[in-house]
Amino acid sequence: MILVILILGALATFISFVYLRKPIIRATATILSLLILGLSLLFLVLNDYNHYGMHQVSESKTTRIYPAKSANGMNLMLYKTVGSNGKETVQVYKTDPNQKKPVHSQVNEETISNNHIKATTKKHGSLKATTTRWRFDSNAAKIWFGVSGMDGKLVKRVNTFYVPNNWLHLSMSQVKQLSKKMKQMKTPAGQAQVKAQAQDYVKQKLAADMKKDPSLATNKVKLTALTKQYGQEFQLQLIKKAVAK
Repeated sequence: MILVILILGALATFISFVYLRKPIIRATATILSLLILGLSLLFLVLNDYNHYGMHQVSESKTTRIYPAKSANGMNLMLYKTVGSNGKETVQVYKTDPNQKKPVHSQVNEETISNNHIKATTKKHGSLKATTTRWRFDSNAAKIWFGVSGMDGKLVKRVNTFYVPNNWLHLSMSQVKQLSKKMKQMKTPAGQAQVKAQAQDYVKQKLAADMKKDPSLATNKVKLTALTKQYGQEFQLQLIKKAVAK
């Protein structure tokens, strides 16, 4: 509507200035037409640059996410730094455990610096995406400025990833370095050392548990579950140490 008024104001200014003969009528009509033209142009600029007649609306949605890679009980969520300050990242994960290729967070200026990672004690990961968009204040504002295409324009998107404690959150470069170190550990001597360390770790953990609960010694089901759990804990700690080095 504002564009229609703008065009009508321009036409009225031209017609009143060129075709009206009586000076008083011509001057009055020209001034009024220029006023309409100027006001419509002013409000159009205010809407375009200052979002006149609009306000910001935020909406949040939480979805479950899955590791980008899973192997030998290890769950990896990956990221890649794309900015020069180290704060701008692209997160890599899966939205379905059966999908072949992982997806990544949005690569745009409204999102790239708003990816946040938080640890969670929950067993599964999740993503809380909060989007902020421009919306018109009223139907009247939408009628006047709807042609601008500003309704629904994305202001920013904040992605908060809740990563379980048993997941590893690694950069692409860390994954490459980790792969090299894991290959070094696969030598006979390296495997024997890791196996011995793992057995000692599990024994110490089980001994501490049985000290608290002696009946655990005869509970084979629970012992098996704990042995598996502590084995994965050791493996996770081993990888974290390798990454830290």
